[in-house]
Amino acid sequence: MNLESLKKMDCIIRTVGSRDPDEILACMGFIYIDPGQNLSGFIAKRKNTVYYGVNKKFTGQKYAFCSFHEAFHGLCGHLNTPDFLQNGGHSETYQSYGNVAKTEREANIGAADTVIDTETFLEMVGYDSADVQAYTRSVESFEQAVGDYRKHYEIVIANGSPEARIRRMTAYQRELSRMYAELQEQAQDILNAGTCLSVPEIAQAFGVPDTIVNLKYEAIAVRKYKVPSLELPTFDKVFGGW
Repeated sequence: MNLESLKKMDCIIRTVGSRDPDEILACMGFIYIDPGQNLSGFIAKRKNTVYYGVNKKFTGQKYAFCSFHEAFHGLCGHLNTPDFLQNGGHSETYQSYGNVAKTEREANIGAADTVIDTETFLEMVGYDSADVQAYTRSVESFEQAVGDYRKHYEIVIANGSPEARIRRMTAYQRELSRMYAELQEQAQDILNAGTCLSVPEIAQAFGVPDTIVNLKYEAIAVRKYKVPSLELPTFDKVFGGW
Protein backbone atom coordinates (compact mmCIF):
# COMPACT_ATOMS: atom_id res chain seq x y z
CA MET A 1 0.00 0.00 0.00
CA ASN A 2 1.28 3.46 -0.88
CA LEU A 3 0.31 6.85 0.46
CA GLU A 4 -0.58 8.15 -2.99
CA SER A 5 -3.52 5.73 -3.28
CA LEU A 6 -4.91 6.82 0.10
CA LYS A 7 -4.58 10.48 -0.87
CA LYS A 8 -6.43 9.82 -4.12
CA MET A 9 -9.35 8.48 -2.11
CA ASP A 10 -9.19 11.51 0.21
CA CYS A 11 -9.55 13.73 -2.86
CA ILE A 12 -12.52 11.73 -4.17
CA ILE A 13 -14.28 11.92 -0.79
CA ARG A 14 -13.83 15.70 -0.75
CA THR A 15 -15.22 15.91 -4.29
CA VAL A 16 -18.26 13.74 -3.49
CA GLY A 17 -18.80 15.32 -0.09
CA SER A 18 -19.62 12.02 1.62
CA ARG A 19 -18.39 8.49 2.23
CA ASP A 20 -21.31 6.83 0.49
CA PRO A 21 -19.67 3.93 -1.38
CA ASP A 22 -22.06 3.97 -4.34
CA GLU A 23 -21.51 7.70 -4.88
CA ILE A 24 -17.75 7.40 -4.54
CA LEU A 25 -17.39 4.54 -7.03
CA ALA A 26 -19.74 6.31 -9.42
CA CYS A 27 -17.51 9.39 -9.17
CA MET A 28 -14.56 7.14 -10.06
CA GLY A 29 -16.43 6.10 -13.21
CA PHE A 30 -17.03 2.52 -12.01
CA ILE A 31 -20.31 0.99 -13.20
CA TYR A 32 -22.26 -1.23 -10.79
CA ILE A 33 -23.60 -4.63 -11.91
CA ASP A 34 -25.50 -6.88 -9.51
CA PRO A 35 -23.33 -9.99 -8.96
CA GLY A 36 -26.32 -12.09 -7.91
CA GLN A 37 -26.74 -14.17 -4.78
CA ASN A 38 -23.96 -16.70 -5.40
CA LEU A 39 -21.07 -14.25 -5.68
CA SER A 40 -19.79 -11.91 -3.00
CA GLY A 41 -18.40 -9.44 -5.47
CA PHE A 42 -16.20 -8.84 -8.48
CA ILE A 43 -14.37 -6.24 -10.52
CA ALA A 44 -13.82 -6.35 -14.28
CA LYS A 45 -12.56 -4.16 -17.07
CA ARG A 46 -13.84 -4.06 -20.63
CA LYS A 47 -11.86 -1.77 -22.91
CA ASN A 48 -11.64 1.40 -20.81
CA THR A 49 -14.70 0.82 -18.63
CA VAL A 50 -14.53 -0.69 -15.13
CA TYR A 51 -17.45 -2.74 -13.84
CA TYR A 52 -17.88 -3.94 -10.25
CA GLY A 53 -20.43 -5.68 -8.11
CA VAL A 54 -21.07 -6.22 -4.40
CA ASN A 55 -23.68 -8.66 -3.17
CA LYS A 56 -26.78 -6.79 -2.02
CA LYS A 57 -27.14 -9.10 0.96
CA PHE A 58 -24.23 -7.15 2.46
CA THR A 59 -25.39 -4.05 4.28
CA GLY A 60 -23.95 -1.18 6.28
CA GLN A 61 -20.23 -1.17 6.90
CA LYS A 62 -19.72 -4.58 5.31
CA TYR A 63 -21.18 -3.33 2.04
CA ALA A 64 -19.07 -0.17 2.30
CA PHE A 65 -15.88 -2.12 3.03
CA CYS A 66 -16.44 -4.48 0.09
CA SER A 67 -17.20 -1.57 -2.25
CA PHE A 68 -14.11 0.39 -1.19
CA HIS A 69 -12.08 -2.80 -1.55
CA GLU A 70 -13.01 -2.82 -5.24
CA ALA A 71 -12.33 0.90 -5.48
CA PHE A 72 -8.77 0.42 -4.27
CA HIS A 73 -8.15 -2.31 -6.81
CA GLY A 74 -8.55 0.56 -9.24
CA LEU A 75 -6.66 3.21 -7.27
CA CYS A 76 -3.71 0.90 -6.60
CA GLY A 77 -3.34 0.00 -10.26
CA HIS A 78 -4.21 -3.65 -9.78
CA LEU A 79 -6.35 -3.70 -12.91
CA ASN A 80 -3.17 -3.24 -14.93
CA THR A 81 -1.28 -5.98 -13.07
CA PRO A 82 -0.57 -9.06 -15.20
CA ASP A 83 -2.88 -12.01 -14.43
CA PHE A 84 -5.01 -9.96 -11.98
CA LEU A 85 -8.02 -9.87 -14.29
CA GLN A 86 -8.10 -13.51 -15.28
CA ASN A 87 -10.55 -14.00 -18.14
CA GLY A 88 -11.31 -10.29 -17.87
CA GLY A 89 -12.53 -10.29 -14.25
CA HIS A 90 -11.59 -10.77 -10.60
CA SER A 91 -14.02 -12.09 -8.00
CA GLU A 92 -14.48 -13.25 -4.39
CA THR A 93 -12.04 -10.72 -2.99
CA TYR A 94 -13.21 -9.98 0.55
CA GLN A 95 -11.10 -12.09 2.89
CA SER A 96 -9.94 -9.45 5.37
CA TYR A 97 -7.59 -11.55 7.48
CA GLY A 98 -4.95 -14.21 6.99
CA ASN A 99 -2.67 -15.09 4.13
CA VAL A 100 -3.96 -13.09 1.19
CA ALA A 101 -2.26 -11.84 -1.97
CA LYS A 102 -0.52 -8.46 -1.96
CA THR A 103 -3.21 -6.96 -4.16
CA GLU A 104 -5.92 -8.12 -1.75
CA ARG A 105 -4.03 -6.84 1.26
CA GLU A 106 -3.58 -3.41 -0.30
CA ALA A 107 -7.27 -3.24 -1.20
CA ASN A 108 -8.20 -4.29 2.36
CA ILE A 109 -5.99 -1.64 3.95
CA GLY A 110 -7.42 1.03 1.67
CA ALA A 111 -10.99 -0.07 2.36
CA ALA A 112 -10.43 -0.06 6.13
CA ASP A 113 -8.85 3.38 5.91
CA THR A 114 -11.92 4.72 4.10
CA VAL A 115 -14.52 3.06 6.31
CA ILE A 116 -12.86 4.41 9.48
CA ASP A 117 -12.43 8.18 9.33
CA THR A 118 -8.83 9.12 10.12
CA GLU A 119 -9.55 12.22 12.20
CA THR A 120 -12.06 10.36 14.37
CA PHE A 121 -9.69 7.41 14.70
CA LEU A 122 -6.83 9.65 15.89
CA GLU A 123 -9.11 11.17 18.52
CA MET A 124 -10.03 7.69 19.74
CA VAL A 125 -6.40 6.60 20.13
CA GLY A 126 -5.40 9.85 21.87
CA TYR A 127 -3.05 11.08 19.15
CA ASP A 128 -3.46 14.76 20.14
CA SER A 129 -4.04 14.14 23.84
CA ALA A 130 -1.59 16.00 26.08
CA ASP A 131 -1.90 13.23 28.68
CA VAL A 132 -1.02 10.54 26.14
CA GLN A 133 1.89 12.55 24.81
CA ALA A 134 3.18 13.02 28.37
CA TYR A 135 2.87 9.28 28.91
CA THR A 136 4.85 8.61 25.71
CA ARG A 137 7.64 10.89 26.94
CA SER A 138 7.64 9.07 30.28
CA VAL A 139 8.01 5.72 28.49
CA GLU A 140 10.97 7.10 26.53
CA SER A 141 12.59 8.34 29.76
CA PHE A 142 12.03 4.97 31.42
CA GLU A 143 13.56 3.07 28.51
CA GLN A 144 16.58 5.41 28.56
CA ALA A 145 16.98 4.77 32.29
CA VAL A 146 16.82 1.01 31.66
CA GLY A 147 19.60 1.40 29.08
CA ASP A 148 21.74 3.30 31.58
CA TYR A 149 21.12 0.64 34.20
CA ARG A 150 22.25 -2.10 31.83
CA LYS A 151 25.47 -0.24 31.03
CA HIS A 152 26.32 0.11 34.73
CA TYR A 153 25.37 -3.52 35.33
CA GLU A 154 27.94 -4.63 32.77
CA ILE A 155 30.58 -2.44 34.43
CA VAL A 156 29.82 -3.98 37.83
CA ILE A 157 30.14 -7.52 36.45
CA ALA A 158 33.37 -6.69 34.63
CA ASN A 159 35.02 -5.02 37.63
CA GLY A 160 34.21 -7.32 40.52
CA SER A 161 31.24 -5.36 41.90
CA PRO A 162 32.97 -2.91 44.26
CA GLU A 163 30.79 -1.71 47.12
CA ALA A 164 30.30 1.81 45.74
CA ARG A 165 29.01 0.49 42.42
CA ILE A 166 26.68 -1.94 44.14
CA ARG A 167 25.14 0.97 46.06
CA ARG A 168 24.71 2.82 42.77
CA MET A 169 23.00 -0.19 41.20
CA THR A 170 20.60 -0.36 44.13
CA ALA A 171 19.78 3.31 43.67
CA TYR A 172 19.12 2.69 39.96
CA GLN A 173 16.75 -0.13 40.80
CA ARG A 174 14.80 2.06 43.21
CA GLU A 175 14.53 4.81 40.59
CA LEU A 176 13.36 2.39 37.92
CA SER A 177 10.72 1.02 40.28
CA ARG A 178 9.49 4.56 41.00
CA MET A 179 9.36 5.46 37.29
CA TYR A 180 7.49 2.27 36.47
CA ALA A 181 4.90 2.94 39.19
CA GLU A 182 4.35 6.44 37.76
CA LEU A 183 3.89 4.95 34.29
CA GLN A 184 1.22 2.62 35.62
CA GLU A 185 -0.59 5.54 37.25
CA GLN A 186 -0.42 7.63 34.07
CA ALA A 187 -1.74 4.78 31.96
CA GLN A 188 -4.61 4.10 34.37
CA ASP A 189 -5.59 7.79 34.44
CA ILE A 190 -5.70 7.87 30.64
CA LEU A 191 -7.80 4.70 30.48
CA ASN A 192 -10.16 6.01 33.17
CA ALA A 193 -10.67 9.18 31.13
CA GLY A 194 -11.60 7.12 28.04
CA THR A 195 -8.98 8.94 25.97
CA CYS A 196 -7.20 5.96 24.44
CA LEU A 197 -9.67 3.34 23.25
CA SER A 198 -8.82 -0.31 22.63
CA VAL A 199 -9.23 -2.13 19.30
CA PRO A 200 -12.54 -3.77 20.38
CA GLU A 201 -13.91 -0.41 21.58
CA ILE A 202 -13.02 1.30 18.29
CA ALA A 203 -14.47 -1.63 16.35
CA GLN A 204 -17.73 -1.38 18.27
CA ALA A 205 -17.94 2.37 17.69
CA PHE A 206 -17.59 1.96 13.91
CA GLY A 207 -19.61 -1.26 13.68
CA VAL A 208 -16.77 -3.31 12.17
CA PRO A 209 -14.79 -6.43 13.15
CA ASP A 210 -11.53 -6.01 15.08
CA THR A 211 -9.60 -7.05 11.97
CA ILE A 212 -10.76 -3.90 10.16
CA VAL A 213 -9.41 -1.73 12.99
CA ASN A 214 -6.07 -3.54 12.78
CA LEU A 215 -6.01 -2.82 9.04
CA LYS A 216 -6.74 0.84 9.84
CA TYR A 217 -3.67 0.89 12.09
CA GLU A 218 -1.65 -0.27 9.08
CA ALA A 219 -3.14 2.52 6.97
CA ILE A 220 -2.28 5.04 9.69
CA ALA A 221 1.33 3.86 9.51
CA VAL A 222 1.27 4.39 5.73
CA ARG A 223 0.04 7.93 6.45
CA LYS A 224 3.16 8.43 8.62
CA TYR A 225 1.32 8.93 11.90
CA LYS A 226 3.11 7.62 14.98
CA VAL A 227 0.19 6.38 17.03
CA PRO A 228 0.83 6.28 20.79
CA SER A 229 0.47 3.07 22.74
CA LEU A 230 -0.41 2.49 26.39
CA GLU A 231 1.48 -0.79 26.46
CA LEU A 232 3.94 -0.70 29.35
CA PRO A 233 7.54 -1.88 28.98
CA THR A 234 7.91 -5.38 30.40
CA PHE A 235 9.30 -4.71 33.87
CA ASP A 236 10.21 -8.30 34.68
CA LYS A 237 12.82 -8.14 31.91
CA VAL A 238 14.50 -4.99 33.21
CA PHE A 239 16.70 -6.73 35.79
CA GLY A 240 17.30 -9.98 33.96
CA GLY A 241 18.45 -11.43 30.70
CA TRP A 242 22.13 -10.51 30.88
